[in-house]
Amino acid sequence: MDVKKIFSISLGHLACDINGGALPTLLPHLAAAHQFNYQTSGGLMFAYSVASSIVQPVFGLLSDKVRKPVFVPLGVLLASLGLGLSGWLDSYWAIFAVLVISGVGGALFHPEGARYANRMAGEQKGMALSIFSVGGNSGFVLGPLLLTAGTGLFGLRGTLVFTLVGLIMALVLFRLLVLVPQAESTPSGASAAGAAGENDWKAFGVLVFVIMSRSILFLGLNSYIPLYWTDVFGWSNEDAALVLALFGGVGVTSNVLGGMLADRSGYSRAIRLAYVLCLPALLLFPWVTSPWLAGLLLIPLAVGLFAPFSAMVVLGQKYLARNMGFASGVTLGLALSVGGMATPLLGRIADTAGGLPTAFLCLGPVALMGGLASLFLHDPRETAPASGDGEAA
Repeated sequence: MDVKKIFSISLGHLACDINGGALPTLLPHLAAAHQFNYQTSGGLMFAYSVASSIVQPVFGLLSDKVRKPVFVPLGVLLASLGLGLSGWLDSYWAIFAVLVISGVGGALFHPEGARYANRMAGEQKGMALSIFSVGGNSGFVLGPLLLTAGTGLFGLRGTLVFTLVGLIMALVLFRLLVLVPQAESTPSGASAAGAAGENDWKAFGVLVFVIMSRSILFLGLNSYIPLYWTDVFGWSNEDAALVLALFGGVGVTSNVLGGMLADRSGYSRAIRLAYVLCLPALLLFPWVTSPWLAGLLLIPLAVGLFAPFSAMVVLGQKYLARNMGFASGVTLGLALSVGGMATPLLGRIADTAGGLPTAFLCLGPVALMGGLASLFLHDPRETAPASGDGEAA
């Protein structure tokens, strides 16, 4: 495994996903400045999530056929540019449009980024994808903190700090992936992942359903946790951002532990255990009236939602061993769009049926269905890698 390049692409993942991580914390600021309700606020999350997710399989198929390393720095740049401009605009639809641009940047980055991580992994693909995933999940931790610092110093226009971060990282990745000769970008002896095994579309379909469930839960919580603490518990925007950062911080740590558990006990088992941990906390959460007890419940929720993330990505790549780029595009993208689509619906429920606690009650059945579906997952039998030139599918 080329550790230096794996960590570089993981930092790129952080620079890309820090924008999506900041967006939920930005929503209360935008709502206060422009008088947005829950549904319109959820619509902005919808704009980013669906744009980021829906086209990723297309870029994934492209990366299976033709290597496009420029997608990685370009994706980081667009993702950061869109979020950076959102604080400078007054029109709802203009903000919606730049968040779509930010989402397209994420769609450009993820399939080629995951494919590159696989290429640099050698025989340690599970570990490499875990490191790659940690970078993205760290973005959801640092995003709220950077947003709070930027808006605290400069108001809404402080969002431009995300464009600065993205520009710097895009230049670094452009030099690493585009300017460096091709021979230096592939470690010698890397196995051809696409040459080993067959595609198991049925198992992949079950996994996609499980990922969709996880996406609805994760984006539902991640989008409305700040608003939950401000509107239900009466906390300030800054304190609510710290709660979201706690949720993400526990989650990032859990992602590492989840990867270790998956390596030891199997990817499918790690996913099932995560649902077992998550479901009781989620069922109890809407009934809690203390912000401190609710904060404690965020710990098992974060573990249950973050820990299986890398296991899901690696398992998807194993199920579609011959189309790894497409598998990455679906598991990191298309399946996640369902969560983005559900976010405005949760907002609509909150607006019309008793507030955010009622909306969160609707997440319990989603978790139950995902947990039941995870019982049908299995770890594919390992196949000896075929000899090749090191090009991953």
